Amino acid sequence: MKNACAKVKLYENKHKKKRRKKAAILLFLFLSCFVCFFVYVYCVVNPIVLEATRHAVFSLSTSAVSDAIYSVLTEENVTYEDLVNVDYAEDGSVSLISLQTIRLNLIARKFYQVAQVYLDNMGKQGLDVAAGTFTGLPFLSGVGPNINLKLTPIGAMTSTFESKFVSAGINQTNHSIFIHLYASVSMILPAYTATIDSVTEMLVAESVIVGKVPEVYFGSGGVLNFSPK
Repeated sequence: MKNACAKVKLYENKHKKKRRKKAAILLFLFLSCFVCFFVYVYCVVNPIVLEATRHAVFSLSTSAVSDAIYSVLTEENVTYEDLVNVDYAEDGSVSLISLQTIRLNLIARKFYQVAQVYLDNMGKQGLDVAAGTFTGLPFLSGVGPNINLKLTPIGAMTSTFESKFVSAGINQTNHSIFIHLYASVSMILPAYTATIDSVTEMLVAESVIVGKVPEVYFGSGGVLNFSPK
């Protein structure tokens, strides 16, 4: 009787060891598959998805910012005289060209606020990407139902103004003021978050200045850059 019980216990112990060994092997295989899948997604899938969507996200963000700038310029009815003062000497030459910095700062702030709203709306809509793109196989890119990726504008935008002077004839100079508005958009990918930066340039105001303009304004190729506070 004792021998039979000992054999049963020995059999049970061997059986338990086999089950533990199988469980350990299964756990190891599961973890290995999970790690391989994570590495594949991170190193193969994400770069392909990012490459396929980067241009689209860049276009969406620049379009949103452009629409915001156009909306502000239309609403505020910004003119060249609102932004620039041109003083003439007695001989008719230009003695001073000064910028209305307070007005520029107010317009820049308006650009920020409206552009942020446009970018937030873009983020809510997201970006649709075909499911086949997430396989990491180039020939399946763009195939299958769409998956919506979340887009999130990052932080506060920055801007610079650019003032260009170009000769437009004898004693005539074309003066243009451009704004460069910089924005960053975060795209949520599987196991990864990508940041895409964009810069949008748009003409704010321009005018032809009649009179001889001092050569100092044509320094650095006729371009003067300045940032609003």
